[in-house]
Amino acid sequence: MVLGWLGWNLTLDALWQPTDHKTISRVLETLDVSSGDLVYDLGCGDGRWLTRVVKDRGATAIGVEIDPFRVIVSWIRVILSGSFSRAKVIWGNMYEVDLTGADVVILFLSEEANAKLAPKFDRELARGARVASFYHKLPGWEPVSTETNEDGLEIYVYQRRE
Repeated sequence: MVLGWLGWNLTLDALWQPTDHKTISRVLETLDVSSGDLVYDLGCGDGRWLTRVVKDRGATAIGVEIDPFRVIVSWIRVILSGSFSRAKVIWGNMYEVDLTGADVVILFLSEEANAKLAPKFDRELARGARVASFYHKLPGWEPVSTETNEDGLEIYVYQRRE
């Protein structure tokens, strides 16, 4: 069963690579996330972004995760952190979630996933919405800034202009 789960995970559009806490802090600061923001984390993994968005910035966070094991881990993290009143985890497909109310979208996905999401962002994100992508660019979008974390990995920040 475990081998089946591991094999299935290899077919997803991004492998699970938890983001370090310094990078999370840097991204949230760069995006200027504030208490009025609705932040989506697509492929939320273990939920660490969700709890940091709520605890550090006072914003509302929604994580979308397709892997049921990671959904459980995310919910446990959200509950234990006391963030459950402002954070939600959706077990579902990130390509099918409606993002029309998002102020901020956070990505740490594959290049292929970003390419699939770019047209969705064009359709659904409002003018001024911010997107941060760790490691991979968002095709068709020009970054408003690029940062490098302590490991030398790029953080691309975008803003919906049209």
